[in-house]
Amino acid sequence: MIAYLAILFTAIAALFGAPVWAVLPGAAVLFSISLSEQRKLSSRFTAIGASHVLNMAAWQSAGNALMACGAAYLLGVAMRLSWLIAAGT
Repeated sequence: MIAYLAILFTAIAALFGAPVWAVLPGAAVLFSISLSEQRKLSSRFTAIGASHVLNMAAWQSAGNALMACGAAYLLGVAMRLSWLIAAGT
């Protein structure tokens, strides 16, 4: 639920004209949720000598978080532009 709210608030921030760096707080929330899930598995992966897999998963989670919030930001910008176009006619 927190992940959905982070994405929603990123889109709403873009809708109201927030700067591009507004993507970062939403991505940080998504990334922290992902890291907390991965930490639950870290002892198991360390025991079998595969901790590098979780390190790579962390980098991939960071990329996914940035892409998700970036897409939400672009959606908010598109909605703002469509409202401006509709208001102008």
